[in-house]
Amino acid sequence: MDDDLQIDSDDDLFRNPVFYEPAGRNLDLDRPDLGVPQGQDLLNVLLRMRGRVPVEKRGLICPDCRDLRGRRVPMYLVQRDGVWLASHYRKPGEKPISHESDEHLARKERVAKDSEDHGFHADIESQTADGHARLDVRINGANGIVLGYEPQLSTQTARGMRARERFRRRGGIQSVWDFADPDHAGIGTVPYVRTPNLPASVIRVQKNPVAVQDGNFVLEEGQCSQNGALTRCPEKPYDPENPTDAGYCGGWHRVLMPAHQSSTFTGEGGLTLTRFIVEAAAGERIPFQRGGHHGWLPARQWQQYLEANGPALDDKELQPSVRQGDRRGRCTEDRPASEVRAEPKQRRGSRAIVLESRPRETEAARVPVDASGQAIPLCRFGCGQPASLPGPEGLPEHFSCRRKHEG
Repeated sequence: MDDDLQIDSDDDLFRNPVFYEPAGRNLDLDRPDLGVPQGQDLLNVLLRMRGRVPVEKRGLICPDCRDLRGRRVPMYLVQRDGVWLASHYRKPGEKPISHESDEHLARKERVAKDSEDHGFHADIESQTADGHARLDVRINGANGIVLGYEPQLSTQTARGMRARERFRRRGGIQSVWDFADPDHAGIGTVPYVRTPNLPASVIRVQKNPVAVQDGNFVLEEGQCSQNGALTRCPEKPYDPENPTDAGYCGGWHRVLMPAHQSSTFTGEGGLTLTRFIVEAAAGERIPFQRGGHHGWLPARQWQQYLEANGPALDDKELQPSVRQGDRRGRCTEDRPASEVRAEPKQRRGSRAIVLESRPRETEAARVPVDASGQAIPLCRFGCGQPASLPGPEGLPEHFSCRRKHEG
């Protein structure tokens, strides 16, 4: 009975909300009772329906499809790595459901147009060669570079973002994930940029610049001091209560610094999304991974990085934690917020990545000497300063220190 069903691939699975009609409420698939009173056995009841009850009669439907499109779309449960997910029911060959927001569509259209205007062919909704991922915008760059532009405006987990990125990397794609939420779990988890949360009407006007606010890094090195090359110590924890605090350790650091936090940032003529995409397609911006954190470097900075740190980038290809599958089409992308979706962990996405540090070099204490080259002893009264004249007792002292001692 479940054979007449288009099974979603792992890259298609999301934390979709699911509404259970008999209970009249959304289910929380992370809870043993599914968030329903006396619901401890409900999951077993739903699973026993497999092969016995048609999917459309099990009582699970998509609340987004109901609220946004006025459609009753049945759903079924899928387990991946011990996590239960709800997937949309569709028959084989049936066109997938699209819930992309207008802002999401506008970003895809804008990047595709800008890329074409700069001589790089772009396709919207293009599959990778292995069929395991579908790119929002595929851009054919210079020297065989293939960019995949992926605006991501909906909430996703870091684990899910890493899985989706693996599909693209195995297909030879350099992904550019575009986030508008500064606290999105994908920031730093995948190669990314962050842009403002603008309305679709603004994004579609090509003369309107869309600023890149994060994801673009530069290489900096120097002394960690008030007059040094770094704006603040990269190893000093950020204090949200005192965001302008600039602490220094006196040592030396080589760091990958978010461009907007670097010592050379002036705020003038900032990087735009159009310029970033065009330069990435031309090979003038290179994605990096260091210590599990992703970002982008200008090609010149990338060469400096390689010269200083070598080719090892902590870039191990992780084995997929879920099965591979033939990707047919994404069901959902930018859906409204739902109370059953996992909220992203609040985090500070923009941070310096320390490549090398050296502590402050301590100079050997200089011992003062007299004209004959003999060391001058310290004052007997403990002021810590050398005293060249002996007192009545024949011990080194200062006249002022004696007066204080006797007074």
